[in-house]
Amino acid sequence: MSKPIHRRGAEDAEITQRIVVALMILLAISPPHFATLTIQDIGGSLAFQGQDIIGGAAIIFKPPQRVKDLVGGAATVMAVRRPARSSRPTEVARNTAADRSRPPSQTTTADVSSVTTTDTDRAEAFKNQGDSYYDLGQFAQALEAYQNAIKQAPQDAEAHSAVGDTYLSLGRFAEAAAAYEQTIRLQPDSAGAHSNLGFAYDKLGKGSESIAALRNAVSLKSDDAVAFNNLGAALYKAGRYQEAIEAFNNAVRLQPNDADALNNLGAALYVLEQYERALDSFVKAVTAKADSADAHYNLGNTYYMTGKHREATAAYRKAIQLKPDYVEARTNLGSLLIALGENRNAITELQESIRLRSNNPVAHNNLGFAYVKLGETLDRAAATQYFRQAVDSYQEALRLKPDYIKALNNLGAAYNKLGQYQEAADVLSRATRAKPDFPEAHYNLGTAFYNRGQFKEAVAELQQAVQLRNDYADAYNSLGSALYKDQQFQQAIDAYKKTLLLRPANAETNNNLGTVYFRTKRYKDAAACFKEAIKIESDYGEAHFNLALTYVALGDRKGALDQYNKLKRLDPKLADDFFQRYMKK
Repeated sequence: MSKPIHRRGAEDAEITQRIVVALMILLAISPPHFATLTIQDIGGSLAFQGQDIIGGAAIIFKPPQRVKDLVGGAATVMAVRRPARSSRPTEVARNTAADRSRPPSQTTTADVSSVTTTDTDRAEAFKNQGDSYYDLGQFAQALEAYQNAIKQAPQDAEAHSAVGDTYLSLGRFAEAAAAYEQTIRLQPDSAGAHSNLGFAYDKLGKGSESIAALRNAVSLKSDDAVAFNNLGAALYKAGRYQEAIEAFNNAVRLQPNDADALNNLGAALYVLEQYERALDSFVKAVTAKADSADAHYNLGNTYYMTGKHREATAAYRKAIQLKPDYVEARTNLGSLLIALGENRNAITELQESIRLRSNNPVAHNNLGFAYVKLGETLDRAAATQYFRQAVDSYQEALRLKPDYIKALNNLGAAYNKLGQYQEAADVLSRATRAKPDFPEAHYNLGTAFYNRGQFKEAVAELQQAVQLRNDYADAYNSLGSALYKDQQFQQAIDAYKKTLLLRPANAETNNNLGTVYFRTKRYKDAAACFKEAIKIESDYGEAHFNLALTYVALGDRKGALDQYNKLKRLDPKLADDFFQRYMKK
């Protein structure tokens, strides 16, 4: 081991002279030793695309029933028109003018025939019988009674409408649509039939027909809040968000405390990234209906997008409390917990989401990212274990959704973390081919090439990354390193300068820029960069080492010795390296 070197007077001069002589000889035969230029690690959020949140917002069509229409939990419930009648178990609207609820008639078909004298009377009796069965949820018997009514009075629009209502309750949407179409042929001004036809068309995936039917409904009955809500929902599903907002606004105007319409208005505003207005609608929705899991879910998404993470957490937890199997809310809560640095809790939440629905690719992608973030906080051995688990999660996401480009990019980034650079290059090449305008994938691919020693290929990928995103500081910094390795020194300088324009207070970039300046014998510029690096990060040993060498090159013996003495305190190993190479006889 070398003895401490801290002398005064003649001894200092002797040591400095020894340093200078050694350096001059060394500089004559080879470049000086510098801390290795390293491409910035891929662990940052710009290399991993990180977690997704599922869906945008849950859209609610009014009763009779609710279904998930959009990926990520767009809960859609559409209403069918019904004037005031006794409530039915499925809340399917009816188009009769009066409430015919009564216990099921025990009169048989033969009995009806014997006590009625006209077709109209017989039809009315069958309709009453059908209503009674319908109210009890005995839809097969109700359907038979209504069809018997139509046999007696084929032109009875009300009977055809009742058949449509019953088919809706049975989930037989094509037959329901046919019944409502017949109702409208017999009674074109039936707003309720148009509204219910719109619902049936929606269930059949006939979006344009659904919109047309619902427009007819609101044209015939301009104070129908339910029809306006459903029209907005149909327009939303068609991607016509501004028109949807107009329809939802009409629904809210007619019923200001309608939680579903408020929720839907917020959902359309959310998609158009009008987050503050969306937030206002969702807050009103949960105030009007505190037990609406969908509204709380949507509120959580909007808080998330506006950076209000604690509020988003509370909203997601409320949605889950109301609906424990709400997979989308659990997935997004897991994503949010990653953003809050609560990686272990995020893993728990995402694992539960996957338990509830194992074929959810977003949850698997987010779980992989949680493993990565947790691994980055641990020692090497433990980190490797979590990075391997991340690889498994990303692979499962891709098995479920082969075109999931974010997961493909993240898988490549995880391979980079593990030092499996060939696997990373293979995966990331697929990502860039599938999505050429994906800057993070190009950045990660450049990282893989760099670590394989393929510097020209690294330069090409990193240049592509910064062309796609001219504010991509990490990519510019890595580009500078790749250009340096490829002996393109002036281009490396330009890349590092661009990095510093985007991110001035970066010690690593200043040190790397100084290294290139030294390599090209621009020693004053190099010294300025190393000083700036030390100013930003005073205990940056490599920058002190490099500044000491630069002072020697500039003939500043005192400065070189001062940096060496500082280096002994900061990094004894690096100081000893300096001593062995430049001071020891």
